[in-house]
Amino acid sequence: MRPAVLAVAVALAACGTPEASPERPLSLLPDEAGPLDALNRRHARLRQRMHRRGYGEEIGLTRAFVLEDRGVSFPLDLGVGKCSTFLALGGGSIRDLTLTLHDGQGDVAATESIDGEGGLVHVCPQGEGPAQVRPHHLVVRAREGAGAVMVAHFRSEPGVGDGFDGLFEGVLAPRVPFRDVEEHLARSRSALRARGFTPVGTPLLERVTEGSVVRLAVTLEPGRCYVATGRSGEGLRDIDLFLFDAAGVEVARDLAQDAEPSIEHCPTEAGRHTVELRAFEGAGAVGVMVASGPAAEPDVAPEEAPEALEQRGDDPALALGVMAAPLQNRGFAPPLFVSRDAAIVPGEVRTHDVVIGPGCALIAGAASHEGMDLDLYLADDGGREVDRDTAVQSTARVRACRDQPAVMRVAVKGYGRDGAYALALLRAPEGVRSIQALRVEEATAPYRLRGYAPRFVLNTELRDGPPFRRALVIEGGECVAVAAAGDAEAEDLDLYLRSNDGALVVSDSGPDTYATVARCAEEREALTLELHHNGRGRVVLHVLGTGEPRAASPEPTERPGMSAGEDVPGE
Repeated sequence: MRPAVLAVAVALAACGTPEASPERPLSLLPDEAGPLDALNRRHARLRQRMHRRGYGEEIGLTRAFVLEDRGVSFPLDLGVGKCSTFLALGGGSIRDLTLTLHDGQGDVAATESIDGEGGLVHVCPQGEGPAQVRPHHLVVRAREGAGAVMVAHFRSEPGVGDGFDGLFEGVLAPRVPFRDVEEHLARSRSALRARGFTPVGTPLLERVTEGSVVRLAVTLEPGRCYVATGRSGEGLRDIDLFLFDAAGVEVARDLAQDAEPSIEHCPTEAGRHTVELRAFEGAGAVGVMVASGPAAEPDVAPEEAPEALEQRGDDPALALGVMAAPLQNRGFAPPLFVSRDAAIVPGEVRTHDVVIGPGCALIAGAASHEGMDLDLYLADDGGREVDRDTAVQSTARVRACRDQPAVMRVAVKGYGRDGAYALALLRAPEGVRSIQALRVEEATAPYRLRGYAPRFVLNTELRDGPPFRRALVIEGGECVAVAAAGDAEAEDLDLYLRSNDGALVVSDSGPDTYATVARCAEEREALTLELHHNGRGRVVLHVLGTGEPRAASPEPTERPGMSAGEDVPGE
Protein backbone atom coordinates (compact mmCIF):
# COMPACT_ATOMS: atom_id res chain seq x y z
CA MET A 1 0.00 0.00 0.00
CA ARG A 2 1.37 3.43 -0.88
CA PRO A 3 -0.56 6.12 1.06
CA ALA A 4 1.20 9.13 -0.51
CA VAL A 5 -0.94 11.97 -1.87
CA LEU A 6 0.45 15.29 -3.13
CA ALA A 7 -1.16 18.17 -1.23
CA VAL A 8 -0.44 21.73 -0.23
CA ALA A 9 0.05 21.95 3.52
CA VAL A 10 -3.18 23.81 4.35
CA ALA A 11 -5.93 23.04 6.80
CA LEU A 12 -7.22 19.55 6.09
CA ALA A 13 -10.89 18.69 5.81
CA ALA A 14 -12.43 17.21 8.92
CA CYS A 15 -12.79 13.46 8.97
CA GLY A 16 -15.38 11.43 10.82
CA THR A 17 -14.45 8.96 13.54
CA PRO A 18 -13.78 5.62 11.89
CA GLU A 19 -14.95 2.25 12.98
CA ALA A 20 -12.42 0.17 14.85
CA SER A 21 -10.00 -1.21 12.26
CA PRO A 22 -6.40 -2.42 12.01
CA GLU A 23 -3.90 0.40 12.38
CA ARG A 24 -2.83 1.90 9.05
CA PRO A 25 0.91 2.70 9.41
CA LEU A 26 3.16 4.80 7.22
CA SER A 27 4.66 2.04 5.10
CA LEU A 28 5.78 0.77 1.75
CA LEU A 29 6.94 -2.58 0.53
CA PRO A 30 10.51 -3.22 1.77
CA ASP A 31 12.05 -2.82 -1.67
CA GLU A 32 10.28 0.49 -2.34
CA ALA A 33 12.38 2.56 0.05
CA GLY A 34 14.86 3.34 -2.71
CA PRO A 35 18.47 2.41 -3.43
CA LEU A 36 21.18 2.47 -0.78
CA ASP A 37 22.18 6.01 -1.65
CA ALA A 38 23.59 8.70 0.63
CA LEU A 39 20.13 9.76 1.85
CA ASN A 40 19.22 6.19 2.78
CA ARG A 41 22.51 5.68 4.62
CA ARG A 42 22.09 8.92 6.61
CA HIS A 43 18.50 8.07 7.47
CA ALA A 44 19.59 4.59 8.57
CA ARG A 45 21.94 6.24 11.10
CA LEU A 46 18.96 8.11 12.58
CA ARG A 47 16.84 4.97 12.76
CA GLN A 48 19.64 3.11 14.54
CA ARG A 49 19.80 5.90 17.11
CA MET A 50 16.04 5.62 17.64
CA HIS A 51 16.37 1.89 18.31
CA ARG A 52 19.22 2.50 20.78
CA ARG A 53 17.14 5.13 22.60
CA GLY A 54 14.37 2.63 23.16
CA TYR A 55 11.65 3.84 20.81
CA GLY A 56 10.47 0.39 20.02
CA GLU A 57 9.28 -1.08 16.78
CA GLU A 58 9.81 0.52 13.37
CA ILE A 59 6.50 -0.21 11.62
CA GLY A 60 6.80 1.89 8.46
CA LEU A 61 9.31 3.38 6.05
CA THR A 62 8.53 5.42 2.94
CA ARG A 63 10.22 7.67 0.43
CA ALA A 64 8.64 10.57 -1.50
CA PHE A 65 9.74 13.51 -3.64
CA VAL A 66 8.93 16.98 -2.31
CA LEU A 67 8.97 20.29 -4.20
CA GLU A 68 9.70 23.65 -2.59
CA ASP A 69 6.60 25.10 -0.92
CA ARG A 70 4.61 21.98 -1.78
CA GLY A 71 3.58 19.35 0.69
CA VAL A 72 3.24 15.59 0.64
CA SER A 73 0.39 14.31 2.82
CA PHE A 74 0.24 10.81 4.30
CA PRO A 75 -3.16 9.64 5.69
CA LEU A 76 -2.66 7.57 8.84
CA ASP A 77 -4.66 5.61 11.41
CA LEU A 78 -2.88 5.90 14.78
CA GLY A 79 -3.64 3.64 17.70
CA VAL A 80 -5.15 5.08 20.86
CA GLY A 81 -2.92 4.71 23.92
CA LYS A 82 0.20 4.17 21.82
CA CYS A 83 2.88 6.69 20.83
CA SER A 84 4.01 7.30 17.25
CA THR A 85 7.22 9.01 16.21
CA PHE A 86 7.78 10.15 12.61
CA LEU A 87 11.41 10.68 11.64
CA ALA A 88 12.17 12.44 8.33
CA LEU A 89 15.30 13.41 6.42
CA GLY A 90 15.54 15.28 3.11
CA GLY A 91 18.07 14.94 0.31
CA GLY A 92 18.69 16.69 -3.00
CA SER A 93 18.63 20.47 -2.60
CA ILE A 94 16.33 20.45 0.45
CA ARG A 95 17.74 22.74 3.12
CA ASP A 96 14.70 23.32 5.34
CA LEU A 97 12.07 20.66 6.06
CA THR A 98 8.97 20.79 8.27
CA LEU A 99 6.68 18.04 9.57
CA THR A 100 3.13 18.73 10.76
CA LEU A 101 0.73 16.10 12.09
CA HIS A 102 -2.99 16.94 11.84
CA ASP A 103 -5.76 15.06 13.65
CA GLY A 104 -9.06 14.02 12.07
CA GLN A 105 -10.56 17.50 12.55
CA GLY A 106 -7.66 19.19 10.76
CA ASP A 107 -6.16 20.60 13.97
CA VAL A 108 -2.41 20.48 14.49
CA ALA A 109 -1.62 17.57 16.77
CA ALA A 110 2.17 18.01 16.63
CA THR A 111 4.77 19.98 14.71
CA GLU A 112 8.55 20.00 14.69
CA SER A 113 10.99 22.84 15.34
CA ILE A 114 14.27 21.44 13.96
CA ASP A 115 16.28 23.71 11.69
CA GLY A 116 17.57 22.07 8.52
CA GLU A 117 16.65 19.16 6.29
CA GLY A 118 15.48 16.89 9.14
CA GLY A 119 12.19 16.65 11.00
CA LEU A 120 10.59 14.74 13.87
CA VAL A 121 7.10 14.69 15.44
CA HIS A 122 5.99 12.58 18.39
CA VAL A 123 2.36 12.07 19.43
CA CYS A 124 0.41 9.78 21.76
CA PRO A 125 -3.30 9.89 20.67
CA GLN A 126 -5.91 9.63 23.41
CA GLY A 127 -9.67 9.23 23.15
CA GLU A 128 -12.84 7.76 24.57
CA GLY A 129 -15.24 5.34 22.99
CA PRO A 130 -14.92 1.99 21.24
CA ALA A 131 -12.65 3.21 18.43
CA GLN A 132 -9.08 2.03 18.97
CA VAL A 133 -7.59 4.16 16.18
CA ARG A 134 -7.81 7.82 15.26
CA PRO A 135 -7.37 9.30 11.75
CA HIS A 136 -4.42 11.64 11.21
CA HIS A 137 -2.53 13.23 8.31
CA LEU A 138 1.23 13.77 8.29
CA VAL A 139 2.29 16.66 6.03
CA VAL A 140 5.92 16.93 4.91
CA ARG A 141 6.86 20.29 3.38
CA ALA A 142 10.13 21.59 1.92
CA ARG A 143 10.35 25.28 2.81
CA GLU A 144 13.61 25.54 0.84
CA GLY A 145 14.80 23.33 -2.02
CA ALA A 146 13.45 20.12 -3.49
CA GLY A 147 14.38 16.45 -3.39
CA ALA A 148 13.67 13.03 -1.95
CA VAL A 149 12.50 12.67 1.64
CA MET A 150 12.62 9.50 3.72
CA VAL A 151 10.16 9.08 6.59
CA ALA A 152 10.16 6.32 9.21
CA HIS A 153 7.31 5.50 11.60
CA PHE A 154 8.14 4.21 15.09
CA ARG A 155 5.56 2.95 17.60
CA SER A 156 6.25 2.81 21.33
CA GLU A 157 4.57 2.72 24.71
CA PRO A 158 3.89 6.04 26.49
CA GLY A 159 6.71 7.17 28.74
CA VAL A 160 9.47 5.07 27.15
CA GLY A 161 12.49 6.37 25.25
CA ASP A 162 15.49 8.49 26.17
CA GLY A 163 14.44 11.70 24.40
CA PHE A 164 15.41 13.28 21.11
CA ASP A 165 18.16 15.73 22.10
CA GLY A 166 21.16 15.38 19.79
CA LEU A 167 19.40 12.82 17.60
CA PHE A 168 20.29 14.67 14.37
CA GLU A 169 23.82 15.61 15.43
CA GLY A 170 26.34 14.91 12.66
CA VAL A 171 23.61 13.95 10.18
CA LEU A 172 22.20 17.32 9.14
CA ALA A 173 24.19 19.71 7.01
CA PRO A 174 25.80 22.15 9.49
CA ARG A 175 24.51 25.72 9.36
CA VAL A 176 27.96 27.12 8.69
CA PRO A 177 28.63 30.38 6.81
CA PHE A 178 29.93 30.39 3.25
CA ARG A 179 32.61 32.97 4.05
CA ASP A 180 35.59 30.56 3.96
CA VAL A 181 34.37 28.88 0.77
CA GLU A 182 33.89 32.22 -0.98
CA GLU A 183 37.41 33.28 0.01
CA HIS A 184 38.89 30.04 -1.33
CA LEU A 185 36.98 30.40 -4.60
CA ALA A 186 38.15 34.01 -4.91
CA ARG A 187 41.78 32.88 -4.68
CA SER A 188 41.19 30.25 -7.34
CA ARG A 189 39.58 32.87 -9.56
CA SER A 190 42.70 35.01 -9.28
CA ALA A 191 44.88 32.10 -10.41
CA LEU A 192 42.55 31.35 -13.32
CA ARG A 193 42.35 34.98 -14.46
CA ALA A 194 46.15 35.03 -14.67
CA ARG A 195 45.83 32.25 -17.24
CA GLY A 196 43.19 34.10 -19.24
CA PHE A 197 40.16 32.29 -17.78
CA THR A 198 36.95 34.10 -16.83
CA PRO A 199 34.09 32.78 -14.64
CA VAL A 200 31.06 31.21 -16.33
CA GLY A 201 28.00 32.27 -14.35
CA THR A 202 28.00 32.46 -10.56
CA PRO A 203 29.45 29.85 -8.20
CA LEU A 204 27.10 27.31 -6.63
CA LEU A 205 27.28 27.32 -2.83
CA GLU A 206 25.75 24.54 -0.74
CA ARG A 207 25.88 23.00 2.72
CA VAL A 208 26.50 19.26 2.58
CA THR A 209 26.93 16.21 4.74
CA GLU A 210 29.18 13.23 4.14
CA GLY A 211 28.03 11.40 1.02
CA SER A 212 26.05 14.34 -0.37
CA VAL A 213 26.17 15.31 -4.04
CA VAL A 214 26.00 18.82 -5.54
CA ARG A 215 25.47 19.31 -9.29
CA LEU A 216 26.01 22.36 -11.48
CA ALA A 217 24.82 22.39 -15.11
CA VAL A 218 26.88 24.37 -17.63
CA THR A 219 26.95 24.62 -21.43
CA LEU A 220 30.43 24.14 -22.94
CA GLU A 221 31.51 25.29 -26.40
CA PRO A 222 34.19 23.83 -28.68
CA GLY A 223 37.37 25.82 -29.29
CA ARG A 224 37.71 26.78 -25.63
CA CYS A 225 38.88 25.07 -22.45
CA TYR A 226 37.02 24.99 -19.18
CA VAL A 227 38.14 24.57 -15.58
CA ALA A 228 35.76 23.34 -12.89
CA THR A 229 36.89 23.95 -9.33
CA GLY A 230 35.48 22.78 -6.01
CA ARG A 231 36.34 24.30 -2.65
CA SER A 232 35.16 23.68 0.91
CA GLY A 233 35.16 25.26 4.33
CA GLU A 234 36.00 23.92 7.75
CA GLY A 235 34.68 20.44 8.49
CA LEU A 236 35.13 18.89 5.05
CA ARG A 237 38.34 16.91 4.60
CA ASP A 238 37.84 15.23 1.21
CA ILE A 239 35.68 16.26 -1.75
CA ASP A 240 35.75 14.82 -5.27
CA LEU A 241 34.84 16.45 -8.57
CA PHE A 242 33.42 14.88 -11.76
CA LEU A 243 32.40 16.20 -15.18
CA PHE A 244 29.70 14.48 -17.26
CA ASP A 245 28.78 15.27 -20.86
CA ALA A 246 25.25 15.68 -22.24
CA ALA A 247 24.85 11.90 -22.53
CA GLY A 248 25.78 11.41 -18.88
CA VAL A 249 29.20 9.96 -19.69
CA GLU A 250 32.01 10.88 -17.31
CA VAL A 251 34.72 12.83 -19.15
CA ALA A 252 36.93 14.04 -16.29
CA ARG A 253 37.43 13.57 -12.56
CA ASP A 254 39.62 14.57 -9.59
CA LEU A 255 39.66 11.95 -6.81
CA ALA A 256 42.66 13.28 -4.89
CA GLN A 257 42.46 13.06 -1.09
CA ASP A 258 41.93 16.75 -0.48
CA ALA A 259 39.24 19.42 -0.36
CA GLU A 260 40.35 21.45 -3.39
CA PRO A 261 39.63 19.38 -6.54
CA SER A 262 39.94 20.88 -10.01
CA ILE A 263 39.41 19.43 -13.48
CA GLU A 264 40.08 20.85 -16.96
CA HIS A 265 38.28 19.89 -20.16
CA CYS A 266 38.45 21.14 -23.75
CA PRO A 267 35.28 19.89 -25.53
CA THR A 268 35.17 19.12 -29.23
CA GLU A 269 31.40 19.61 -29.46
CA ALA A 270 28.94 22.04 -27.91
CA GLY A 271 26.70 20.55 -25.24
CA ARG A 272 25.23 20.81 -21.79
CA HIS A 273 27.57 19.29 -19.22
CA THR A 274 27.17 18.61 -15.51
CA VAL A 275 29.78 19.28 -12.85
CA GLU A 276 29.25 17.00 -9.86
CA LEU A 277 30.85 17.51 -6.44
CA ARG A 278 30.72 14.65 -3.94
CA ALA A 279 31.48 15.07 -0.25
CA PHE A 280 33.51 12.00 0.66
CA GLU A 281 34.62 12.83 4.20
CA GLY A 282 33.24 15.41 6.61
CA ALA A 283 30.41 17.96 6.47
CA GLY A 284 30.19 21.69 5.89
CA ALA A 285 29.96 24.31 3.16
CA VAL A 286 31.14 23.75 -0.42
CA GLY A 287 31.33 25.80 -3.58
CA VAL A 288 31.64 24.90 -7.26
CA MET A 289 32.59 27.27 -10.05
CA VAL A 290 33.41 26.97 -13.75
CA ALA A 291 35.74 29.22 -15.75
CA SER A 292 36.31 29.47 -19.51
CA GLY A 293 39.57 30.27 -21.26
CA PRO A 294 41.41 30.02 -24.57
CA ALA A 295 42.35 26.61 -25.89
CA ALA A 296 46.02 27.66 -26.03
CA GLU A 297 47.67 28.73 -22.82
CA PRO A 298 48.40 32.48 -22.98
CA ASP A 299 51.80 33.94 -22.31
CA VAL A 300 51.84 35.75 -19.00
CA ALA A 301 54.41 38.45 -18.42
CA PRO A 302 56.23 38.33 -15.09
CA GLU A 303 55.11 40.89 -12.56
CA GLU A 304 57.12 42.70 -9.95
CA ALA A 305 59.05 40.70 -7.39
CA PRO A 306 57.04 39.50 -4.38
CA GLU A 307 57.14 41.17 -1.01
CA ALA A 308 59.62 40.01 1.56
CA LEU A 309 58.97 36.39 2.45
CA GLU A 310 58.95 37.20 6.14
CA GLN A 311 55.72 39.11 5.60
CA ARG A 312 53.97 35.92 4.44
CA GLY A 313 52.12 33.78 6.93
CA ASP A 314 51.80 30.73 4.66
CA ASP A 315 54.44 28.00 4.73
CA PRO A 316 54.75 26.00 1.46
CA ALA A 317 56.88 23.36 3.18
CA LEU A 318 54.04 22.76 5.64
CA ALA A 319 51.56 22.54 2.76
CA LEU A 320 53.79 19.99 1.04
CA GLY A 321 53.98 18.00 4.25
CA VAL A 322 50.18 17.81 4.34
CA MET A 323 50.19 16.71 0.70
CA ALA A 324 52.82 14.04 1.41
CA ALA A 325 51.13 12.58 4.50
CA PRO A 326 48.72 10.22 2.66
CA LEU A 327 51.56 9.13 0.37
CA GLN A 328 53.66 8.19 3.38
CA ASN A 329 50.69 6.25 4.76
CA ARG A 330 50.83 4.22 1.55
CA GLY A 331 54.53 3.41 1.93
CA PHE A 332 56.27 6.34 0.22
CA ALA A 333 59.40 7.66 1.91
CA PRO A 334 59.32 10.98 3.81
CA PRO A 335 59.82 14.02 1.54
CA LEU A 336 63.41 14.88 0.67
CA PHE A 337 63.22 18.63 0.15
CA VAL A 338 64.79 20.17 -2.94
CA SER A 339 63.50 23.61 -1.92
CA ARG A 340 61.49 24.62 1.13
CA ASP A 341 60.70 28.24 0.33
CA ALA A 342 61.58 29.39 -3.20
CA ALA A 343 60.07 32.71 -4.30
CA ILE A 344 58.29 32.86 -7.66
CA VAL A 345 56.25 35.47 -9.53
CA PRO A 346 53.47 34.82 -12.08
CA GLY A 347 54.85 33.55 -15.37
CA GLU A 348 58.33 32.87 -13.98
CA VAL A 349 60.00 29.51 -14.62
CA ARG A 350 62.51 28.09 -12.12
CA THR A 351 64.44 24.85 -12.54
CA HIS A 352 65.94 22.33 -10.10
CA ASP A 353 68.03 19.20 -10.55
CA VAL A 354 66.99 16.03 -8.76
CA VAL A 355 68.49 12.56 -8.59
CA ILE A 356 66.10 9.65 -9.21
CA GLY A 357 67.02 6.00 -8.93
CA PRO A 358 67.54 3.28 -8.41
CA GLY A 359 63.78 2.85 -8.24
CA CYS A 360 60.82 5.19 -8.66
CA ALA A 361 59.95 8.52 -7.12
CA LEU A 362 57.39 11.31 -7.09
CA ILE A 363 58.42 14.94 -7.23
CA ALA A 364 55.79 16.98 -5.43
CA GLY A 365 55.37 20.74 -5.34
CA ALA A 366 53.15 22.93 -3.15
CA ALA A 367 52.52 26.69 -3.35
CA SER A 368 52.31 29.05 -0.40
CA HIS A 369 48.84 30.31 -1.36
CA GLU A 370 45.68 28.70 -2.72
CA GLY A 371 45.56 31.63 -5.15
CA MET A 372 48.68 30.31 -6.90
CA ASP A 373 48.60 27.79 -9.74
CA LEU A 374 51.74 25.64 -9.66
CA ASP A 375 52.81 23.57 -12.71
CA LEU A 376 55.66 21.03 -12.87
CA TYR A 377 57.58 19.69 -15.88
CA LEU A 378 60.11 16.83 -15.57
CA ALA A 379 62.82 16.20 -18.20
CA ASP A 380 65.68 13.69 -18.50
CA ASP A 381 69.35 14.60 -18.94
CA GLY A 382 68.81 14.93 -22.70
CA GLY A 383 66.07 17.51 -22.24
CA ARG A 384 63.24 15.14 -23.26
CA GLU A 385 60.06 15.73 -21.28
CA VAL A 386 59.18 12.68 -19.16
CA ASP A 387 56.12 13.91 -17.26
CA ARG A 388 54.13 17.06 -16.53
CA ASP A 389 51.31 18.29 -14.24
CA THR A 390 49.54 21.42 -15.48
CA ALA A 391 46.25 21.10 -13.58
CA VAL A 392 44.92 24.37 -12.12
CA GLN A 393 45.87 23.70 -8.50
CA SER A 394 48.26 24.98 -5.87
CA THR A 395 49.88 21.53 -5.76
CA ALA A 396 51.44 19.39 -8.50
CA ARG A 397 53.34 16.13 -8.89
CA VAL A 398 55.42 14.38 -11.55
CA ARG A 399 57.00 10.95 -11.52
CA ALA A 400 59.81 8.84 -13.00
CA CYS A 401 61.70 5.56 -12.54
CA ARG A 402 65.38 4.81 -13.21
CA ASP A 403 67.41 1.61 -12.84
CA GLN A 404 70.49 3.62 -11.88
CA PRO A 405 70.81 7.04 -10.25
CA ALA A 406 70.16 9.74 -12.86
CA VAL A 407 70.05 13.53 -12.74
CA MET A 408 66.73 14.92 -13.98
CA ARG A 409 65.51 18.50 -14.26
CA VAL A 410 62.27 19.86 -12.80
CA ALA A 411 60.85 23.10 -14.20
CA VAL A 412 58.46 24.99 -11.91
CA LYS A 413 56.05 27.56 -13.30
CA GLY A 414 53.66 29.72 -11.27
CA TYR A 415 50.50 31.64 -12.10
CA GLY A 416 48.01 33.78 -10.25
CA ARG A 417 49.81 35.69 -7.53
CA ASP A 418 53.22 36.24 -6.01
CA GLY A 419 54.40 33.73 -3.48
CA ALA A 420 56.70 30.82 -2.87
CA TYR A 421 56.75 27.07 -3.32
CA ALA A 422 58.26 23.96 -1.80
CA LEU A 423 59.58 21.07 -3.87
CA ALA A 424 60.43 17.61 -2.58
CA LEU A 425 61.21 14.10 -3.79
CA LEU A 426 59.36 11.10 -2.31
CA ARG A 427 60.75 7.67 -3.09
CA ALA A 428 58.14 5.06 -3.98
CA PRO A 429 57.66 1.88 -1.91
CA GLU A 430 60.20 -0.86 -2.52
CA GLY A 431 57.64 -3.02 -4.33
CA VAL A 432 57.08 -0.32 -6.97
CA ARG A 433 59.95 -0.73 -9.45
CA SER A 434 58.50 0.52 -12.74
CA ILE A 435 56.63 3.56 -14.00
CA GLN A 436 53.75 1.21 -14.80
CA ALA A 437 53.55 -0.01 -11.21
CA LEU A 438 53.78 3.57 -9.94
CA ARG A 439 50.90 4.62 -12.18
CA VAL A 440 48.85 1.65 -10.97
CA GLU A 441 49.55 2.51 -7.33
CA GLU A 442 48.32 6.07 -7.79
CA ALA A 443 45.34 5.11 -9.96
CA THR A 444 44.01 2.49 -7.54
CA ALA A 445 44.84 4.28 -4.25
CA PRO A 446 41.59 6.31 -4.00
CA TYR A 447 39.56 3.13 -4.39
CA ARG A 448 41.67 0.95 -2.11
CA LEU A 449 41.38 3.57 0.62
CA ARG A 450 37.61 3.49 0.21
CA GLY A 451 37.40 -0.23 0.84
CA TYR A 452 37.61 -1.58 -2.71
CA ALA A 453 39.34 -4.97 -2.75
CA PRO A 454 41.33 -6.49 -5.66
CA ARG A 455 39.29 -8.81 -7.87
CA PHE A 456 41.80 -9.80 -10.56
CA VAL A 457 44.67 -8.52 -12.71
CA LEU A 458 45.13 -8.65 -16.50
CA ASN A 459 48.60 -8.22 -17.99
CA THR A 460 49.60 -8.21 -21.67
CA GLU A 461 51.74 -6.82 -24.45
CA LEU A 462 50.22 -4.04 -26.57
CA ARG A 463 50.07 -4.63 -30.29
CA ASP A 464 48.24 -3.27 -33.29
CA GLY A 465 44.70 -4.46 -33.76
CA PRO A 466 41.16 -4.00 -32.47
CA PRO A 467 40.55 -2.88 -28.88
CA PHE A 468 40.60 -5.48 -26.14
CA ARG A 469 37.14 -6.34 -24.78
CA ARG A 470 35.94 -8.47 -21.92
CA ALA A 471 32.72 -9.03 -20.01
CA LEU A 472 32.34 -7.41 -16.62
CA VAL A 473 29.44 -8.17 -14.27
CA ILE A 474 28.53 -5.89 -11.36
CA GLU A 475 26.15 -7.26 -8.77
CA GLY A 476 23.38 -5.06 -7.38
CA GLY A 477 24.57 -2.79 -4.56
CA GLU A 478 28.23 -3.20 -5.51
CA CYS A 479 30.81 -0.91 -7.10
CA VAL A 480 33.68 -1.82 -9.43
CA ALA A 481 36.75 0.21 -10.44
CA VAL A 482 39.12 -0.61 -13.30
CA ALA A 483 42.57 0.95 -13.56
CA ALA A 484 44.80 0.56 -16.64
CA ALA A 485 48.44 1.62 -16.84
CA GLY A 486 51.01 1.34 -19.59
CA ASP A 487 54.75 1.05 -19.29
CA ALA A 488 57.33 3.61 -20.42
CA GLU A 489 56.79 2.72 -24.11
CA ALA A 490 53.00 3.08 -24.07
CA GLU A 491 51.62 6.31 -25.51
CA ASP A 492 47.89 6.53 -24.76
CA LEU A 493 45.34 4.33 -23.01
CA ASP A 494 41.57 4.81 -22.96
CA LEU A 495 38.98 2.82 -21.01
CA TYR A 496 35.27 2.46 -21.79
CA LEU A 497 32.41 0.63 -20.10
CA ARG A 498 29.45 -0.17 -22.36
CA SER A 499 26.06 -1.75 -21.79
CA ASN A 500 24.93 -4.80 -23.74
CA ASP A 501 23.34 -2.61 -26.40
CA GLY A 502 26.64 -0.78 -26.96
CA ALA A 503 25.64 2.42 -25.11
CA LEU A 504 28.55 4.16 -23.39
CA VAL A 505 28.20 4.06 -19.60
CA VAL A 506 31.46 5.63 -18.42
CA SER A 507 34.84 6.37 -19.98
CA ASP A 508 38.30 7.81 -19.42
CA SER A 509 39.74 8.90 -22.75
CA GLY A 510 42.37 11.45 -21.77
CA PRO A 511 45.79 11.70 -23.45
CA ASP A 512 47.57 9.83 -20.66
CA THR A 513 49.19 6.41 -20.45
CA TYR A 514 46.86 5.44 -17.63
CA ALA A 515 43.08 5.50 -17.17
CA THR A 516 40.46 4.58 -14.56
CA VAL A 517 36.72 4.02 -14.70
CA ALA A 518 34.28 3.16 -11.91
CA ARG A 519 30.67 2.05 -11.80
CA CYS A 520 28.17 1.41 -8.98
CA ALA A 521 25.11 -0.68 -9.79
CA GLU A 522 21.74 -0.54 -8.04
CA GLU A 523 20.88 -3.87 -9.69
CA ARG A 524 22.90 -6.53 -11.50
CA GLU A 525 24.56 -5.17 -14.66
CA ALA A 526 26.35 -7.05 -17.43
CA LEU A 527 28.79 -4.66 -19.12
CA THR A 528 31.65 -4.79 -21.59
CA LEU A 529 35.03 -3.30 -20.74
CA GLU A 530 36.99 -1.87 -23.70
CA LEU A 531 40.66 -0.94 -23.70
CA HIS A 532 41.85 1.25 -26.58
CA HIS A 533 45.52 2.11 -27.06
CA ASN A 534 48.04 3.85 -29.26
CA GLY A 535 51.63 2.73 -29.55
CA ARG A 536 53.26 -0.37 -28.17
CA GLY A 537 54.48 -1.62 -24.82
CA ARG A 538 52.88 -3.47 -21.92
CA VAL A 539 49.62 -2.69 -20.16
CA VAL A 540 48.12 -3.93 -16.91
CA LEU A 541 44.48 -3.79 -15.83
CA HIS A 542 43.55 -3.94 -12.16
CA VAL A 543 39.91 -4.65 -11.33
CA LEU A 544 38.75 -3.77 -7.81
CA GLY A 545 35.32 -3.95 -6.20
CA THR A 546 33.23 -3.59 -3.09
CA GLY A 547 31.39 -6.44 -1.44
CA GLU A 548 32.65 -9.95 -0.92
CA PRO A 549 35.41 -11.03 -3.37
CA ARG A 550 34.17 -13.51 -5.95
CA ALA A 551 35.96 -15.88 -8.25
CA ALA A 552 36.72 -13.99 -11.47
CA SER A 553 36.11 -15.27 -14.97
CA PRO A 554 38.68 -13.23 -16.85
CA GLU A 555 38.27 -14.68 -20.32
CA PRO A 556 38.07 -11.85 -22.86
CA THR A 557 35.04 -11.58 -25.11
CA GLU A 558 37.29 -10.65 -28.04
CA ARG A 559 40.94 -10.65 -28.99
CA PRO A 560 42.71 -13.30 -26.89
CA GLY A 561 46.20 -12.72 -25.66
CA MET A 562 45.61 -10.85 -22.42
CA SER A 563 46.12 -13.21 -19.52
CA ALA A 564 44.61 -12.97 -16.06
CA GLY A 565 46.17 -13.31 -12.67
CA GLU A 566 49.77 -12.93 -13.81
CA ASP A 567 52.32 -11.20 -11.65
CA VAL A 568 52.69 -7.60 -12.70
CA PRO A 569 56.25 -6.32 -13.07
CA GLY A 570 57.11 -4.16 -10.12
CA GLU A 571 54.04 -5.13 -8.11
